[in-house]
Amino acid sequence: MKPGHARCAVPFCRRTAAEAEGFVDQEFLCGPHWRLRSPATRVDWRELNRLIRRNPGPFWEHPPGSAGRTLRLAIDRHHQALWDRTKAEVIAVAMGIAA
Repeated sequence: MKPGHARCAVPFCRRTAAEAEGFVDQEFLCGPHWRLRSPATRVDWRELNRLIRRNPGPFWEHPPGSAGRTLRLAIDRHHQALWDRTKAEVIAVAMGIAA
């Protein structure tokens, strides 16, 4: 694999992409695997993106202890948890473990 590239998170998938801001753990889900998400997970991603648009910027740009910082930290934690859940769900579907 070329330096500066990330591999799809699904095992045995050979697709790569240039690393970009927004990749979680230097992994991504390629287009065919990203489309394997369940409808409920798609709704969760839509709601998360709406929250991020309404509360832009990283948490460290907000004053310590402020409501904005607390909210942005919660959004970041939710993003990480949703990514982990989505990745596990997509891998299970791609490997034939779940439908």
